[in-house]
Amino acid sequence: KLYSWNQDIDATTLLNLQNPAADAVRAETGVLSDKLSEVVARTTVDLVIYDPTIVNEEGNPVRIIRNRETNLGDMVADAYLDQAGDADIAFINGGGIRAQIRKGDVTLNDILRVHPYGNYLTVIRVTGQQVLDALEWSVHSLPGEFGGFNHVAGLTYEVDISIPTPCIEGERGMFDHMDETMKRRVSNVLVQGQPLDPNATYKLASHNYQLLDNGDGYTMYKGCEVLQESVKLDNQVLIDFITGTLKGEIGEGYDNPNGQGRFKVTGGHE
Repeated sequence: KLYSWNQDIDATTLLNLQNPAADAVRAETGVLSDKLSEVVARTTVDLVIYDPTIVNEEGNPVRIIRNRETNLGDMVADAYLDQAGDADIAFINGGGIRAQIRKGDVTLNDILRVHPYGNYLTVIRVTGQQVLDALEWSVHSLPGEFGGFNHVAGLTYEVDISIPTPCIEGERGMFDHMDETMKRRVSNVLVQGQPLDPNATYKLASHNYQLLDNGDGYTMYKGCEVLQESVKLDNQVLIDFITGTLKGEIGEGYDNPNGQGRFKVTGGHE
C-alpha cells in the first residue's frame, strides 16, 4: 500500500530513529547545509522579482518578473549570453526566475533558489524572423503576466501594448501562427545595436525548456539547428557568471531595479 507522511518534521527526527542509514543522512545533511551557506559573492543592490515599492491590497509585494524588465532579469539573461560563448542574443523566461537576491552577502543557496528547475543552457541558430515572432509571443499577454515573458541580452526593442496581439494560440496555449493582417506590437529591434534583419541568422542562447521542448508555448524554433545542447545547468550558468565574469561583485550596471532599458513600453503604463 501507499502511505503519506503528513508531518512537518521527517520521520527519522520525530521518531528518533537510530541506525546507520539515519546517521549517514544526518551527516550528509550537515555537509550540504554548510555548502549552501557558503558566501560566494556580494551585491550592493537588491536584485528583484517584485516591485520594490508597490504592494497589493493585501499588503503583499507585486510580482513584476513576468511582465516587466528587472535588474535580476537582465543579469540572468547576461549570464546566459556570457556563458554561451559566441551567442548573439539570450532569452530567459521570467517564470523560471523564482527568487530575489538581497543586498549584502550572497550564498550559494541564494543563487540556487533563483533557478530551481534544472534546465540546461542551449544554443540554436535562428532567423531574424523567428526572433521577431518569439518577441511577439513574449509580450502577447502584456500588461498582464506571462511565465514566458522573456528577459533579453544582446537585444533591445519597443512594444506598443495598445495594439492587440497578432499571435494566434493553438492547442494547450501554444503559439500557432501570426495573423499577418494585423499590426505587430514589437518594433525597433536592435541586435548588438544594429537593426535586426529578418532574413539573417543569429545564435540564440536560452535553455532546453524553451528552445527544444516548446516550453511556454515557443513553437517557432522547431527545426532550428542546435549548436550547443544541454551544456550546463541553469543555476551553474548563474554561479559561473557571478563568481567568474563578475568576480563575485554585483552592482555596477544592475543598480536600477527596473533594469537597463532593454525594452521600452508604450501605449499604456510604463
